[in-house]
Amino acid sequence: LTLALTLRRAPPAKPFSSAAVLACFMYSLGNVSGAHLNPVVTMSVVLSGRDKCSPADGAAYIVCQVLSGACAGLLYAQYHSIGPNSGLTFALAPGATYGPNAAGVVELFFAFILAYAYLACATAGTPGTWRTKQRFYVALVIGSCVLAGGIAVGPISGGEFNPAISVGVATANLAHSGRTPAPPFASCIVLSLWQLTGGLLASVVFSLTYPDEYKKAPLLAQ
Repeated sequence: LTLALTLRRAPPAKPFSSAAVLACFMYSLGNVSGAHLNPVVTMSVVLSGRDKCSPADGAAYIVCQVLSGACAGLLYAQYHSIGPNSGLTFALAPGATYGPNAAGVVELFFAFILAYAYLACATAGTPGTWRTKQRFYVALVIGSCVLAGGIAVGPISGGEFNPAISVGVATANLAHSGRTPAPPFASCIVLSLWQLTGGLLASVVFSLTYPDEYKKAPLLAQ
């Protein structure tokens, strides 16, 4: 909803507003659910193992995330249909001079960055030399990933990095698309597959770069 409303009023501010909202939600909900807020992150946490998130919980999270994105899209469509920019179409589509493959690749790359940053900062154990187990930097890191990605590739793909957002934008276009016909709803599925592939790669790279996370403690130490 934040992304869509920002697009409607001030597109250049989209990366900043999206990153700020994500960081706020992570600080407020991190101790409740882990504050994944993104099917890419949830999938990468489930696939990384270590009992951080069970497959059943992960599936429930993803369903809730996607449904929330669709509801946000419907709500935004109501604002859009009665606003001064009701004739404009904010479509889920590549930038004017880019193709779907370019958009998919950059979405995959920054979805990978986002998921890997979450795995490394929010789920990996803290070094033994640290005097605290607190991770107050996590929300700042994740928000910074969204900010950097939105600025770098927003003109190419829109800078979603989140299948729930992709579904939300596509749902909003179904409800109200403006004068220009929007791409078919299936476009959000294709983009989501690119994004989810980034999460899959993140879980693989995490398992290779954090091998100590997969070493079982001696029985006497448990």
